[in-house]
Amino acid sequence: MRIVTDMPNRVRRLTALAVLFLPVMLAGCELLHLPPEPAPPPVQAAPPPAAPAVEPPPVRAAPLPARKPPQPAAPSAAQPAPVAPVEEALPRPPVVVGLTRDGLVQQFGPPVAEREAAPARVLEFGGADCRLAAYLYFDTTRNDFYALQYEVNGLPAPHDAVDRCLSRIARDASRR
Repeated sequence: MRIVTDMPNRVRRLTALAVLFLPVMLAGCELLHLPPEPAPPPVQAAPPPAAPAVEPPPVRAAPLPARKPPQPAAPSAAQPAPVAPVEEALPRPPVVVGLTRDGLVQQFGPPVAEREAAPARVLEFGGADCRLAAYLYFDTTRNDFYALQYEVNGLPAPHDAVDRCLSRIARDASRR
């Protein structure tokens, strides 16, 4: 394609604009001439109601045998009933997640061990048979360490044994 250089600048610019926008304008014209939407299908009359179905006669179940009255259990003098250890049930286990170091110490007493597990600090509470490990992470917004996770005897929460152990550690700390 050869560009004529003797054309005035204004004509060349208008020609360039027309070349650029002509396809866009033609595409817009095609959108204006969309085919009409098809007419909705004609409404058909509802089929006549079906004749009511005849229900089969009900089947009668055989009568159940009469129950024997429960016999009172006679306590056996030879074997005493086993006694399960009873722990005080708390309505809910103590909260760990979201507490600071001071909150944990207030709830579970002084930690028996502290260690660094980058990026966390780990505080351990309790004894040999019941041990809480609370993982505290630094919160830049509040400028302090907060517990975000914990384990009890290596078990993650929630677990019934975990709840009982947390309750026992908190109860023992409150008695000191």
